Amino acid sequence: MVVVHTSPGLSPLAEWVCCLDKRPSERSGEDVDIILTRLREVKAFQRFPPPLLLQICTCAFYECLEKGITLFRQGDIGTSWYAVLSGSLDVKVSETAIHQDAVTICTLGIGTAFGESILDNTPRHATIVSRETSELLRIEQREFKSLWEKYRQSLAGLLAPPYGAMESGSNNDRHTDKDNMNSDSVNKTHNKVPSEKLQRAGKVLRNVILSRAPHMIRDRKYHLKTYRQCCVGTELVDWLVLQSACVLTRSHAVGMWQALLEEGGLNHVDQELGFQDKYLFYRFLDDEEEDTPLPGEEEKRESEEELPESILFLAQIGPDALLRMILRKSPGQRTGDDLEIIYDELLHIKALAHLSNTRNTRVLQSKHGEKDTGSHWCVRSDIHRAPCITTLCITASPD
Repeated sequence: MVVVHTSPGLSPLAEWVCCLDKRPSERSGEDVDIILTRLREVKAFQRFPPPLLLQICTCAFYECLEKGITLFRQGDIGTSWYAVLSGSLDVKVSETAIHQDAVTICTLGIGTAFGESILDNTPRHATIVSRETSELLRIEQREFKSLWEKYRQSLAGLLAPPYGAMESGSNNDRHTDKDNMNSDSVNKTHNKVPSEKLQRAGKVLRNVILSRAPHMIRDRKYHLKTYRQCCVGTELVDWLVLQSACVLTRSHAVGMWQALLEEGGLNHVDQELGFQDKYLFYRFLDDEEEDTPLPGEEEKRESEEELPESILFLAQIGPDALLRMILRKSPGQRTGDDLEIIYDELLHIKALAHLSNTRNTRVLQSKHGEKDTGSHWCVRSDIHRAPCITTLCITASPD
């Protein structure tokens, strides 16, 4: 690890580094202002409340890694949390615990954060290696725990989806994913019993909705047909966006509901596989059976306490669920927003990183027939934070 040290009288760029090199107790108000000005240039930090930013300025440290430096290895016990200020780092995972067998599963860019395993002293779930010269903000364990207790939602929103969400999973989940790679995986995923964690998240959301906005779950009539105890897609998105800073956009909320729908924690009344931000009806698993009892006061209180954690969990797995839903669409049905989401995913696939923007766009718009032979090539994108391994199939072109 290479740490940059500076001396007085240098450029403004080096000046803020010099301020971060000081011990927290030695930083003046002017030092904090200089650091704050630099952090506000990073888009991800602009969402933070001012008190949180100020505390980060007083306790964080600066690290600069040259290309190819290993920050920490899979299995290490961590001591710090990190945020990327410039450059990028590869996330490498080994299924055998042998470092030489590690494969790169994603890349962390500017504005992403990692290392939250220090909250419970669990071993690092991946090896982090600088892909290029990179600047990091580092916060030590004790200070980060204190910040997390006060500003969990804001800090969770900074976590890199590929890595932060991977840490909430398990190795067993990843082995199961590989066994499910077949043409029926979509239906099998949708029809299976929800995992315990997803089932609980669905129950928590239902209970809180019944407590705060009970009008959202009711019998609805459409075209002379009555649909019992269901919600409207747009209302579910509206409600979720207002609950937490972790829910960044409406499309993010759609992905979170899609994650529940894929595993049966939420169902479309006509068994459609995709969640849509439209006037369509969806029903929670607990409401599938008639005369399901309403949650009692104790259950409502527990659900209120669990809501932030449930939303954080869904916020982490939602982007992958949204990507899978988009990839199930035929190319002609994909919107501009859909193509942008796929494009962002392609940027994390090392095999496609060298392609130009023009070729990446052509890749997204490729049309193909499933029964054709010898006209496709595929890239398998291992998404370790979700119950699926995505395979991108792309039509070959003459050039």
